[in-house]
Amino acid sequence: MLATILIGLTILLMLLNLYYFFTNQQQKESFIHTSLFTKLFLVMTAITFGFAVIYYLLSMNTDILRISDETGGAAGDSFWDYLYFSGVTMLSIGYGDMVPVGSARFFAVIQAALGLLLPSAYFVKAFNEMGSQEKEGQGNRSDKKSE
Repeated sequence: MLATILIGLTILLMLLNLYYFFTNQQQKESFIHTSLFTKLFLVMTAITFGFAVIYYLLSMNTDILRISDETGGAAGDSFWDYLYFSGVTMLSIGYGDMVPVGSARFFAVIQAALGLLLPSAYFVKAFNEMGSQEKEGQGNRSDKKSE
């Protein structure tokens, strides 16, 4: 009972910290674009669910996940197992408790690549937008050199 209450309070504290982080307006110039971050979160969540569905559908024909131990037994008894595997793969955590086999290996590699490339693209886009805003305010540097 005490552990459940402490877990709930911890989750509440983390949510309050995230809320404070995104709503604190003391710093006028911020490197975080809330709209881009929200898009990234939603896209990565949708892709994670999409790959979980792919893994689930592939599992209807054959075992696509195996437990990573000496027995090598089949894993993935429910959709939640495939969602877990998809999330671990998307975030490039790779605990190693489940291993893809067969055609799932191809999809896992594609998903892991997306999990690495999407956040990278987010940061590149955020920095480009920040740089373009600075250039608009400062003018062209070649004009300043000629003065």
